[in-house]
Amino acid sequence: MFSILFAGVGRADEDAVAKYRDYLPGHLLTLSEDERRSSVPMMFSGAANLVASPAGDLVMQANLNSLMYDGFADYDGAKRAFQADLGEEPTGTLTVWQIHLLGYRASRVNMTSVSFFPFDFGGTMTENWASVKGTVEIIDDKIAYPINHVEIECSRNEGKCEYRQIALTLPDENSWVQSYHVGEIADEIYWITRWEGQLIDAVPLNNSACRTNQLSLNFDTQEFFEVARNNTVGECETMLGSTLPLLEKPRVLRIVDGREIVSAEFEAISEETLTFFSSSFRSRVEEFVSKAGGD
Repeated sequence: MFSILFAGVGRADEDAVAKYRDYLPGHLLTLSEDERRSSVPMMFSGAANLVASPAGDLVMQANLNSLMYDGFADYDGAKRAFQADLGEEPTGTLTVWQIHLLGYRASRVNMTSVSFFPFDFGGTMTENWASVKGTVEIIDDKIAYPINHVEIECSRNEGKCEYRQIALTLPDENSWVQSYHVGEIADEIYWITRWEGQLIDAVPLNNSACRTNQLSLNFDTQEFFEVARNNTVGECETMLGSTLPLLEKPRVLRIVDGREIVSAEFEAISEETLTFFSSSFRSRVEEFVSKAGGD
């Protein structure tokens, strides 16, 4: 149900990034088309193509301005200041890595806290019907999609529970674009194995996945858990072609009120993007805050 693999740059990609990161755009564009297509990371090809485009300088000036460098008034000086803040030689000529990083940071600082779905939490149970809403977290581990919303509806007469989950995907530096995406994570049917008092247990109708999740819902204590266990004797290949290792022990997931989780995720983005602004601007902000605190 849940992907616990984290998107990242593989070893081969890391080698390619290290190889081409210090190339200047013109140098990169002189490489053969076969090498650019087969070996050069897409983010670097995009950076080189941006510089070669008629609007390339305008875009980079705007990006520098969004990070509080003087991109329009002093383009060359802004590029040197940006390079200096990166701890690199201020040549005034950006490498493809620096151009990519500039675009990433400019896009990132414009990301704000958003909400695409409710964060209701709680469970309701009647004689023949039950419902649970909330946010799923993994106990003692990080879930791939921390900003998520799940709704479970159970029918005693039908002997099943319908489980639906959506999530807001947060981009990172390896993402194609710096924008949010809302998508469906799960839409599954569970067979009810126990309906007793205020307790419901259920198991997946389709039990062919690499891991199997058992629902354990307690409406009296408002505690709602999923327990993920291995469903194969060895490593399992997913439908997307990745391989999941065996769990050393069952993984316990809990449905909770997700407001604090969501706030923490967006706060982390805000703290990260604050470091992207020019050092001179950040110094002025710190000076202002210091004076304001003393008044």
